[in-house]
Amino acid sequence: MLKGWIGLRVLKTAIAVAAAVGTAQLLNLSEPMFAGVLAILGVEVTRRSGFRSLFERLSASLVALLVSSLLFELLGYHIWTAALYVLLVFPILSRLRLQSGIVPGSVLVFHVYGAGAVTVELLWNEALLLLVGLGWAAIVNNLYMPDERKRLQELRRTVEGRFAGIFAGMASVLRDPGCLWSGGELLEADAAVREGLERAMREQHNRPWQPDFYWTSYFNMRKRQLEIIGTMMELLSYVYDHERLPQGGLLAELFDTMEGDIRSDYYEDRPRAALNGLRASFRTMELPRTREEFEVRSALLQLTVELDRFLDTASRLKKRRLEERG
Repeated sequence: MLKGWIGLRVLKTAIAVAAAVGTAQLLNLSEPMFAGVLAILGVEVTRRSGFRSLFERLSASLVALLVSSLLFELLGYHIWTAALYVLLVFPILSRLRLQSGIVPGSVLVFHVYGAGAVTVELLWNEALLLLVGLGWAAIVNNLYMPDERKRLQELRRTVEGRFAGIFAGMASVLRDPGCLWSGGELLEADAAVREGLERAMREQHNRPWQPDFYWTSYFNMRKRQLEIIGTMMELLSYVYDHERLPQGGLLAELFDTMEGDIRSDYYEDRPRAALNGLRASFRTMELPRTREEFEVRSALLQLTVELDRFLDTASRLKKRRLEERG
């Protein structure tokens, strides 16, 4: 229960806060709790975002400390001087994309305002608070990040299993147009692909020195294939409650062989060759006798076009991965 209640980020934040405040107290810094606030702000979800926020907050805070010190010394320690600082500095930080440093920088400004004078001791104290708070956040943030690869492998198997189920379901409808198939595998595959994309991006950002772009490419490929499958299922609706056609049976046989291609890491010509052969056989068959048959056969032909797109989407990634390994 406790594990589900307290997440990894919360635990890391607690450690960073305790270390930052404790270090600030050991150094006899003024306002040591501010180091804890900085630690809270500095702990991020991924290493990459942690490095980025460290740079943004450190840069913005130093700008805030410098500009506010100059304004207070030149114009006096007044409320309107603090308001002038906001009017001048906030737009600059926003344009420089340092928005995340506005809050910690503003706390430093009010430290200067409360002190009533800019001294070397004050500037040194504020600089150390920044280093201690943000430093401990960076250290704790980089100590441990969960490895997503095991879960990514599980999600890959789930997605491929659902894809295989989708093609099996479509094959059943093509063989028996009266067959009732819910297509629930599509929703399950979509949920797995979404989670896979999220975890793949997190894994990539957690290891910026050795990013694994395969997983983001893989789940983006599956996302595009899901869109194609959606179109295929719309075309399949033309087959329901119509007379079974030989073209549908032939296409069903091809769909039955798709599981091997879906699970394969390497590009293979067999599905494409089988698809080309199927199209060639369609051309040798008699023309439709009725409008209804024409519409159904048109939908079946369009299904082969979408299947070609499905195969092409996967083949690009598989060929690229083979080149990288070779």
